[in-house]
Amino acid sequence: MKKQVLAACKQAVTSKLADLKNQIKDLQESANEDSKSAMGDKYETGRAMVHLEQENLMTRYTELSNQLEILNALTTEDTKIIQNGSLIITDMGIFYMSIGLGKIDIENSSVFAIAPNSPIGQELIGKSAGMNVTVNGRTYNIKDVK
Repeated sequence: MKKQVLAACKQAVTSKLADLKNQIKDLQESANEDSKSAMGDKYETGRAMVHLEQENLMTRYTELSNQLEILNALTTEDTKIIQNGSLIITDMGIFYMSIGLGKIDIENSSVFAIAPNSPIGQELIGKSAGMNVTVNGRTYNIKDVK
């Protein structure tokens, strides 16, 4: 299951990267069209807005690229102590310590991809099966770590 979760995470990030790449391309084409037909202050305001949007998209693209690098560095080997790449089975759900991607459906199960620096990630890191952690008033019993 761990390999499938990792593959699903990579696919989700890769898909988002492709979407962003298309948005950046479309925005650039739109800016090129506007520069051919616009003049004056309206032109400058439009270019500034396009430039800001490009910066936002590029920032997001860089963040997603970094997330993909993190995923590519993960191992699918089983672990006993929770670390990056661990699949954690608790009485409150299944978690995959990797990046903050949220809910992923695999093999009729919901797995939550969480980042180590998230509140629950910080509590789980370094723990092992049989231990409990409490986050936001909820106690999670760690049943298994893979």
